[in-house]
Amino acid sequence: MPMRAALLTGERMTTLSCPPSRLHFLDRRADQIASLAINADPDALIDTKQMSAWLGVSIPWLEIGRSKNYGPPYRKIGAKIVRYRVGDVVAWLDERKRVAEKKSSEAA
Repeated sequence: MPMRAALLTGERMTTLSCPPSRLHFLDRRADQIASLAINADPDALIDTKQMSAWLGVSIPWLEIGRSKNYGPPYRKIGAKIVRYRVGDVVAWLDERKRVAEKKSSEAA
């Protein structure tokens, strides 16, 4: 899956990085998902459809996550244009991985 997107100018940044209270399947495979972006440009911006395919979640999950303050960090560019910066999403996945490891060690 290509992780390419044109860099857009005049963007506003909104960051949402609140882990949910329970483990999501993304937490268990965050490392595997992040490894798919190893050769990607960390400054590349991808759209919601590409993000959905990369994370293996539905587009509505991402849309609801934006409105309820969970999900990967995103940038809102204009009234209806949302983009995800690859580097920010990889950092978010690393954070999710640490949360999952912490919760699994507490449960053991």
